[in-house]
Amino acid sequence: MNPLRRASRIPLLLLAVGLAAALARIPAAQEPRFLVAPAVTPDERPMRQPLHRVLDLPRPTTSAHASCLLPMPGGDLLVGWFGGTREGARDVTIEMARVREGVVVERWTSLTRQRLQQLVHRSIRKLGNPVLWMDTVGRVHMHVVSVSVGGWSGSAINHLVSPDQGRTWSLGRRLVVSPLFNLSTLVRNQPLMMQDGSIGLPAYHEFVNKWGLWLRLESEGRVIDSVRMQKYEGGRLQPAVAATSPTEATAALRSASRHARRVQRNATRDGGRSWPQRPALDVPNPDASVSLIRLDDGSLLMAANPLESGRHRLELLHSLDAGETWTRLRVIEASDATTDEFSYPFLAQDLSGDIHLSYTLLRQGIRLRTFNAAWLWGEETP
Repeated sequence: MNPLRRASRIPLLLLAVGLAAALARIPAAQEPRFLVAPAVTPDERPMRQPLHRVLDLPRPTTSAHASCLLPMPGGDLLVGWFGGTREGARDVTIEMARVREGVVVERWTSLTRQRLQQLVHRSIRKLGNPVLWMDTVGRVHMHVVSVSVGGWSGSAINHLVSPDQGRTWSLGRRLVVSPLFNLSTLVRNQPLMMQDGSIGLPAYHEFVNKWGLWLRLESEGRVIDSVRMQKYEGGRLQPAVAATSPTEATAALRSASRHARRVQRNATRDGGRSWPQRPALDVPNPDASVSLIRLDDGSLLMAANPLESGRHRLELLHSLDAGETWTRLRVIEASDATTDEFSYPFLAQDLSGDIHLSYTLLRQGIRLRTFNAAWLWGEETP
C-alpha cells in the first residue's frame, strides 16, 4: 500500500475510535416506565353503601358523540364531548360540563372550529374526539382531532392547554407524528402517565389500512416516540390502554374487519417500546369503540358493545389476569331495537374510588353513570 495513502487513513481511524469510545460512555436510554399506583386491598377500602347515579348531560346541540372524562382534584368531574347538527358538520363544537355529586354545576362551549384555526394557524373543516388530562401544576390539556381536507382519514391530532380548567385554550399545536404528510392520525382514549413525567397517548392511523399507535409525548406536547402497534389483517383502531405494572400494559382495540368480530388485543412488556399482537379476546365487537381502565384494586374494567352487529347493548366486563380473560359483570344499557345506539364508552376512576362511565346515548346526548365497588359487585340491578 502507498505509505501516503496509509498515512491519510490514520486520522480517520483515530476519529472512528474516538467516536466509538464517546458513544460507549453515553448511558443507554432509560426504559420508559408506566406510573402505576399500588393496588388497594379490600381491608384498605372503607365500607360504603352501594352508589349508582344516572345523569343525562345538557343537550345544547341536536347530536352528541365521543365523550371523555377527567376527575378533578377537588372531587368534581369534567366531561367533554363533541356536538353539532351531525358528526363531521362544520358547526361541531367541543362542549364541556362540570359535574359535582351527580349534578351539572356548569356547562359551556369549550372550543369552536374557528378558535382552533386561530390556535394552530390552519384551515379547519371539522373537529371531534376530545381527550383530557391534567398536568402536575393543575393545567388541563386536551388532545382533539381536526380535519382540514377530506374525511376522518385526513385528520390530525392537536394539543391545547387550558389555565382555567377547559374554559379557554392556548398554546395550540399540531402533533408531528409523521415527517411526510402527517395525516390520518386520531385519538380517542385516555392517556397514561409515565414515571419520567412524559405522557403515553393511545392513537391510531385510519387511511387505507387501520392500526393502533402508541405516542409518547413531553408534557408540553412534543412527540418523543411513535410506535406502531402490530396490525392485524383487516385493520384495528382506537386502542384503549391500561398499565398493569411499570413495564407492562394491555391494549384493547376496536375491530374494523367484517371477518374478525372480536375485541382485538396488543400488549407491551417493555414500557411501550413494542406492542406485539395477542390473541383476540372472547368478547364480540361490532366495529365499535371500547374503554379500558385499571381499577385501584389492580384489576381491569372494560366497557364495550359485546355484539357482532349493532350498538344497542352496552356492558361492563372485568378481568383479574391483566386482560387475558374477561367476565361479564353488568348490563348498562340494552334495547330490542337494533338501530338504537349506546356507544363510545369512556371510563375513569377518581381518588375516592368512585367509577364514572360516560357514553353516547342514541347519538342525541351524553349519559353519565357513577357507581362504586359496592354497587359493581352487588346484586342490585342497573
